[in-house]
Amino acid sequence: MMIISFAISIILSCIGLPMIKDLLLNANVVCENYESKTIPISMGLLFIFVQVATLGTMEILFDFNSNFNLVYLLGISFIGLIGLLDDLIGEKKIKGLKGHIKSFFKGVLTTGAIKAFLGFFIALVVSSSISHTLVDFIINSLLIGLFTNFINLFDLRPGRATKVFLIISILLFLTSFKNENTYILFSFWGILIPYIGLDLKAKAMMGDVGSNALGFTLGIYTASYFNTMTRGIILLILIIFHIMAEKVSFSKVIDSNRFLKFLDNIGR
Repeated sequence: MMIISFAISIILSCIGLPMIKDLLLNANVVCENYESKTIPISMGLLFIFVQVATLGTMEILFDFNSNFNLVYLLGISFIGLIGLLDDLIGEKKIKGLKGHIKSFFKGVLTTGAIKAFLGFFIALVVSSSISHTLVDFIINSLLIGLFTNFINLFDLRPGRATKVFLIISILLFLTSFKNENTYILFSFWGILIPYIGLDLKAKAMMGDVGSNALGFTLGIYTASYFNTMTRGIILLILIIFHIMAEKVSFSKVIDSNRFLKFLDNIGR
């Protein structure tokens, strides 16, 4: 299943990448990169389309007995839709989760607040379908919700969000060989192989639709396998990162560290 999902995703991504890029350019869903060149944003639509097509095909081929595959596809589709809304009509002047929630309680609705509230509601629904106890439900809901936003914290430089996803997903894979849901990582790796070149060279941006999809995938994968203690530790790390994000610039931290800066610049 891992090899098949990987192969299908590569093929579909190679076919769909130029089509979606042209679609976004023709629709003027664009922004300026750091070189003041106009590039398409929301290329993360590719992630959603290919994952749905690939894992839908896997559902047909292997007739999965569990509902995990369908729950994942529904979750990533809705979370991607929320990200797309933020890409298209999002308020760029308000920064951080804290800023959007403050605006909401002042009576100003932003797409960031919609993303926070609806994103967490989706995390609750998805968690309820894969959790067996109340403790599992609470931990898994927080894991999925915070992971969904986590990748977005790093989507500030070409290729950075993709690299963070690849590093974390590989670490998760190496520590979970027996997880029967590993195919969702392989299918995503298949998508990213054709895509990452565009991202690294700043010729396209995945947007929130892409970073949400990446983060959601890490969240549901983690929630579906690891024991309570491991998930609790990962949750604590996520909470610390989100608190830090409100106080420090990760870009400045990366630029000030020689090793992190080296990793960040690979491929550019």
